[in-house]
Amino acid sequence: MKHAALWLMVALGLLAASAIHADPVPDLRSTLTRLRADQPLAAMASVSSTVHDSDDAAKSTHAQVQISVTSDAEGLQMGFSPALLQRSAQEAAAHARNKDAPTPIADLLGKLSPVNVQPMLDFAPELQHKLDGATFSSQRDEMHDGKPAHVLMFDVPLPPSASKQMTIKHYSGQLSVWLGADGVPVAVKETVEIKGRKMLIGIELGSTSSYELRTVGTRLVVMSRHTEESHSLFGNEGDSTLDAVLTLATGTPKPST
Repeated sequence: MKHAALWLMVALGLLAASAIHADPVPDLRSTLTRLRADQPLAAMASVSSTVHDSDDAAKSTHAQVQISVTSDAEGLQMGFSPALLQRSAQEAAAHARNKDAPTPIADLLGKLSPVNVQPMLDFAPELQHKLDGATFSSQRDEMHDGKPAHVLMFDVPLPPSASKQMTIKHYSGQLSVWLGADGVPVAVKETVEIKGRKMLIGIELGSTSSYELRTVGTRLVVMSRHTEESHSLFGNEGDSTLDAVLTLATGTPKPST
């Protein structure tokens, strides 16, 4: 009888643990709803990109820039130094004289629009959008950055625009969210792989983005982001990486640990 009682207790414990993690998505969404950008945040964003053309090494470029960013009641402000703008203007002038002259700084600055920068300073709404349409697939416990974490994994549907641009042969999209002990996201990873055809020509696209997150004041902030992209398009192959790191300004609340 003692053994039977012991096994019953173990079984009930396992059932309770399963119930805790049975449907964690509503809890995640509730947590994200509470993480709002109610306090000002100022930081420096260091952004670098490398673009590699497999068919023409001369077209491979690297660029690195620093911009100031501020998010407060007035909205988002982005600051570009005179030296940075001058470098971009010099590239544009050289390109006007020679259409083959690269413009890595200008190309990188073109990626730093408010639409791309704002989510780094206020990631909770962005993650809510990423969850929209995604299907919860599995979960597990593992270590992240030396600390216990609970990982939620989602299948992400094919963007409608993709099927309009090509005939899809293969698609895979996943979203992984690492939660800390308090249920707040500490990291996110997105992976997308598309293979298709257009006019009998094969197309392959791949993208992986990794985000390291911290709670700063009342907002969820992307402290660093690393993105790798690859393509094989109409016989041309290439890949690129983009890294962005935030350094909080003096006086900004420190990230919680």
